[in-house]
Amino acid sequence: MNTTQNFNETIPEQSERSSSIEEENKLAESTSADSTCMSRATTDDVHDVKVAVIGNVDSGKSTLVGVLTKCLLDDGRGFARSKVFNFAHEVANGRTSSIGQEIMGFTPEGQQVEPERASTAHSMISTVTKNQSWSQVVSKSEHLVTFLDLCGHEKYLKTTIFGLVGLTPDYAMIVIGANMGVQRMTKEHLGIALALKVPVFIVVTKIDMCPENIYQQTMEQLMKILKSGGARKIPFIVRNEEDVKTCADNIASDRVCPIFSISNVSGEGLSNLRAFIGSLRSRAQFAEGFRGPEEPAEFHIDGVYSVTGVGMVVAGTMKSGTVGPNHTLLLGPDKAGLFKPVTVRSIHCKRVPVPQVMAGQSACFAIRSLVKREQLKRSSFRKGMVLVDRELQPRASWEFEAEVVILHHATTIKPHYQAVVHCGVIRQAAQVLSMSRELLRTGDKGLINFRFMYHPEFLHENMTILFREGRTKGLGRVSRILYDGAGV
Repeated sequence: MNTTQNFNETIPEQSERSSSIEEENKLAESTSADSTCMSRATTDDVHDVKVAVIGNVDSGKSTLVGVLTKCLLDDGRGFARSKVFNFAHEVANGRTSSIGQEIMGFTPEGQQVEPERASTAHSMISTVTKNQSWSQVVSKSEHLVTFLDLCGHEKYLKTTIFGLVGLTPDYAMIVIGANMGVQRMTKEHLGIALALKVPVFIVVTKIDMCPENIYQQTMEQLMKILKSGGARKIPFIVRNEEDVKTCADNIASDRVCPIFSISNVSGEGLSNLRAFIGSLRSRAQFAEGFRGPEEPAEFHIDGVYSVTGVGMVVAGTMKSGTVGPNHTLLLGPDKAGLFKPVTVRSIHCKRVPVPQVMAGQSACFAIRSLVKREQLKRSSFRKGMVLVDRELQPRASWEFEAEVVILHHATTIKPHYQAVVHCGVIRQAAQVLSMSRELLRTGDKGLINFRFMYHPEFLHENMTILFREGRTKGLGRVSRILYDGAGV
């Protein structure tokens, strides 16, 4: 929690670059060689890597996801992005308003598995066609990369934060339009990713339509931001296969920040980006909040669907344990803070039926209530619900204590202050009951006692929390959970 500066205010003024790009790369290589890299031997068993795609609106995030996953080039008029949108209104206005998911598959030799072309003239691919495409990619792949296509517009910031906090991505891909430069929302997204300690890499798009002088200005601005006190990253311009290998081996050190320059229309630079993404390995076994597959099961729900002929289906991430069909779990907490038994009828992972899922994997469960005369409906679910093993004896709490640092606040934070708390899949307004200090300003650290405003939630100690209200942001960790006024 040492990221205490507001990114909108710590960006240094424009000045002459102190060193050339070649010198930056040499510095990055020397630093990355000395860094302690993640042990791949322990992560090779986990074949799924999650990459969050973030950046300012209209920077080309969905287009890039479409180009990478569908193995096609864009026409400059929205052809590629139309292949990945979830809703018709997103196709109509060209803006992502929900969390989209797409996959890339790689063979043992590192070659991308090309998906079958959809045999439909409509711009949006049907669910049936998408199921077939994913099944074909999964069946031929040894290594999968899942893209979480998040929103760029400011009014959808809460959805983007939910994706970064609740869906636990392994890496964040920040997309910047070469002709637009680094916008305010780009800095906002970068600041959140760095605060959550998610390794980031940069993709500069639209280089085919950007004048050379504007492109150089964008790169200089980007270099200054990454080297600023708030980020403390070493920029690494990727130009060839050797650079790709260096970055892929050392991005987990969270010190080097690779930068790719690409064009979705001409295809320039895409081969290096594909090779880099195919070399990424999962960080789930090193990430906070994950436990072993032998532990009691805990599944955090991030999506709910009503499927005709199947019933209620929940999507989410396994935080611990192993779950198979006919496994009985507790669903909750509901609006009253209670947990109710359900049974898992079937399991899908990447739209493919599987016999079981383990800690670190994302999946969908078709579930049925075991309470007599009670049928699950969409209204039975809300943000923050989980499926847990009876052995955990889960309890919901109204209050918790957290060690926090204020990343940015215009004035001061005092008791009775209210903000929206993001903690895993939890997203709810909470009020400050008491603090260890009389008031908190930007950069201050302290203990805060929060109370949820509407419903009790299921929490663990040491869970990361992010709270926001307008442009106010704070980051912290749950230090104590209070049940009925008593600390546990």
